[in-house]
Amino acid sequence: MKPTSSVALVAIQMCTALEDYRSEKRLSDRIDGLLASAMKEVKQGAPAVVVFPEDIGLAMLFVDDWEAVRECRSITEAASVLLRRYATPVQQIIDVHHVSPTRALLVTLGKRLHSRYRRLFSQVARKHRVTLVAGSAPLPDGKRPDAVYNTCYVFAPDGRLILSQRKVHLIPLEQQEGMDLCAGSIEDIRVVDTPAGKLGVAICWDGFYPDVIDALVKQKARIIAQPSFNPLPWTPEQANSWKTGLWQACQRHPEIVGINPMMTGRLFDDVVMEGRSSIVAHVSRTRDRSGYLLQADSPRNEEILTTHIEPA
Repeated sequence: MKPTSSVALVAIQMCTALEDYRSEKRLSDRIDGLLASAMKEVKQGAPAVVVFPEDIGLAMLFVDDWEAVRECRSITEAASVLLRRYATPVQQIIDVHHVSPTRALLVTLGKRLHSRYRRLFSQVARKHRVTLVAGSAPLPDGKRPDAVYNTCYVFAPDGRLILSQRKVHLIPLEQQEGMDLCAGSIEDIRVVDTPAGKLGVAICWDGFYPDVIDALVKQKARIIAQPSFNPLPWTPEQANSWKTGLWQACQRHPEIVGINPMMTGRLFDDVVMEGRSSIVAHVSRTRDRSGYLLQADSPRNEEILTTHIEPA
């Protein structure tokens, strides 16, 4: 599938709060509004790839229990509330599968989260006729009842699910002492055809690992989406370290362009997100030879980055 016109690349730097997850409708309206704003900058007829940040689906865990967690100061406190509310099914999963309480809670709520995440993003992709990289969510494995992965879904302009990509390299917050997620396999990295060209996904930290980037490039990816969630202050050191990820990958592989949306805002007092979203390319493809086609102005505000490129 080869695009025939200029291609629109869109990074949604969403500034989120727990209030966005008060209900499924509220979140759906929020996502729809961001997409509607983004599409105002897309040239008529241009195939568009729109990328939302990593972990946009994480707080969907709280939708049905929002009133119970709204006053919590930390995500640990909120998790404790849910563990008490779902104590019986959580304990049953622990007894059968011998997993941690955190993993058991994610499994307990996972089926409902999966349904909500898939339905919401499929609908907005179809409504706005875009290829939609739906950030990510902690989703259960349909075959392994004790497994949960940080998973990104990609939807076609007709709403079909065309790619399910699991994060391979987990940060400490996702490992056993944190969310206790499972790591994906490098062998499962895939590229998918879209109206904008061949697309691959490297979820946040994966974009810093040559094994993931090389696997995507080997399959002839031309657009790489890197949905990201940075739970640290955006210091100059952070900004410099980020250039060792997708920006550097584009310098090694001039044929690719990268879309890196960051989540900003606050969910709880201990979950504060900052980061400057960007759309990156080889320095020879940028007018100022910076390697940035676009970069957000602020690491804390909500911004939508949209650019058009000629198809590879």
